[in-house]
Amino acid sequence: MEKVYLYKAADYGEHTMTALAKSVFAPYGGAEKFLQGRRKVLIKPNLVTKKGIDTGATTHPAMLRALCLELLGAGADVSVAESHGGTYTNSSVKSQFDACGVTEALADLPVTLCTSAESLVADIPSGSAIKSVELIKPVTEAELIINLCKIKTHAMTLYSGAAKNTFGTVPGLRKFELHARFPKADDFVRMLNDLHLALPVELNIADGILGMEGNGPTAGKTRAFGFVAVSKSAFACDLVCADLLGLSDVPQLADAADRGLCPTAADYTMTNLGAEEYEALKIGDILLPDSKPRGKVAALQRVCGGRLIKLFSSRPKIDRKLCVGCGKCAEYCPVHTIEMKKGKPHIHRSECIACFCCQELCPLKAVYIKTNRILKL
Repeated sequence: MEKVYLYKAADYGEHTMTALAKSVFAPYGGAEKFLQGRRKVLIKPNLVTKKGIDTGATTHPAMLRALCLELLGAGADVSVAESHGGTYTNSSVKSQFDACGVTEALADLPVTLCTSAESLVADIPSGSAIKSVELIKPVTEAELIINLCKIKTHAMTLYSGAAKNTFGTVPGLRKFELHARFPKADDFVRMLNDLHLALPVELNIADGILGMEGNGPTAGKTRAFGFVAVSKSAFACDLVCADLLGLSDVPQLADAADRGLCPTAADYTMTNLGAEEYEALKIGDILLPDSKPRGKVAALQRVCGGRLIKLFSSRPKIDRKLCVGCGKCAEYCPVHTIEMKKGKPHIHRSECIACFCCQELCPLKAVYIKTNRILKL
């Protein structure tokens, strides 16, 4: 099993980021030895939404810049590519880079920002859930991918980290088609793992200096976790990060364990830290998404299965005081269950698949999760 390297960090200052960029590659003999003569390196950040860099929702441009500088110094040709959670067009990609601070942070560096919205269909012959998938073109041309993700809780998958971040290689609205095709969480995460395994990801960097808890990946609360995790295995990286956050029963990691891609549980022996240092990084009071059942009801759901889950499942609701009627939720709903009526969205509950894309992409946090009172017991 690939080792997970944990580094404490409290800020995104230039000195901290420069030191961190060197530490990231140090276990592999430095950036030059890590590359092994390969030059075409693509960094895949998390730019899911146009949120401020202090929200914990998106990759911090200072960290991205420091990694680019380290790779450039090792002779790499560096590019940055991402398909955010909306339409995938030349203008929308450029706008996302601008809004997330990436364009400004890399303006003086010879780094290619991939703003040409082209895509290709790639075969996944060994896939468990999918045998082919449409990908943004830059990831099909890279010799290797460095996966730069944020550590967050997630309303649908409970945890979002390295393996989940590569969903951003699927262009634009194709993501919502996959949500509609795989409405159940267990099937959806199998598809995510198939996708990740099909990509030439050779290093995963999970940023938890500032992460997110609660209703992530975009509508949660900023939380300083104070560490960065690095591993060649996305699944080992995620298993350790989830353990540090106190998250168990993460569907994507359960599927990975079933496939033999990671153990069923993490501990300090998977990392570069001793037992006491590892325990000191643990978050003991992580705020879960409102969509997740708690206490006795969660146990009952495991026993009674789908009938009880369907009866008491959480669903998205619209806060009409915050909603301005932009229609983004209706536009991006994978199963088109949201209808605009008199300038406001109306959700048809019977057709909702609880993917929470509407909450994820609402620019004003006007979508919240309505939880049955019994689920709060």
